[in-house]
Amino acid sequence: MSSVPWPPQVGQLLPRAADAFGARVKLTTYSLDVTHDSGGPKARGFDRILGITIEDIGYLEGAIYTGILLIPVSQVRDNAPYGIKCAVDIPVRGIGAKADRVITIRTVWQFDEPDAPPRLVTAFPTS
Repeated sequence: MSSVPWPPQVGQLLPRAADAFGARVKLTTYSLDVTHDSGGPKARGFDRILGITIEDIGYLEGAIYTGILLIPVSQVRDNAPYGIKCAVDIPVRGIGAKADRVITIRTVWQFDEPDAPPRLVTAFPTS
């Protein structure tokens, strides 16, 4: 029997958010990698909109992990046979010359099974 509410629900906090993982790897190899074929546009968006580059990975990673502890799930999708994906939209403040901006970052988390911790599968600015 699952020890966390299952399936995740829109409006509730991300199950096992404190155990979430994968942000550093996903940001390094995809969302903040300007050379990645499909992640490159996301990386350029982070830089253009918020002034966040790969050098600022700790800042973005911290904002993401803090956000999922406080902000409810905005979308739940079945991703059979791989599990369930949940979106959490996190407001993130820019840095440097863009520190006056706060933009929503869509994070998508995958649960491979009901008791599994969430793993970050993508993160990108929505505006």
